[in-house]
Amino acid sequence: MEKFQVNWTTLWNEEQFREKTYLQIIKDFSLAGLEINSDNLKQNKTLEELAAYLEIQIANDPRPQLLYIIDLKEQQYSNLGFAIVQRIAFKVYLRLHFSQSH
Repeated sequence: MEKFQVNWTTLWNEEQFREKTYLQIIKDFSLAGLEINSDNLKQNKTLEELAAYLEIQIANDPRPQLLYIIDLKEQQYSNLGFAIVQRIAFKVYLRLHFSQSH
């Protein structure tokens, strides 16, 4: 996790990593019964834009099920959208890291 924390904003600049993260966001939200439009999602190129977009998507219905799927604790976050992006990006990072080591 520590290596990810240091490098994840740099990883975000890589198109492949960003695309895989977008796909994972769509999948996780869908599992929680929340539909995210792929084209709208991909318009958010920066982490800040994406976090703000996700905050808006869940503002009226944060769904504890979504937090469970993403593996976030039910607690107060100063920026829930950013916490969601970071956690999902970490899942993508692990998947890429372990698929490359085999």
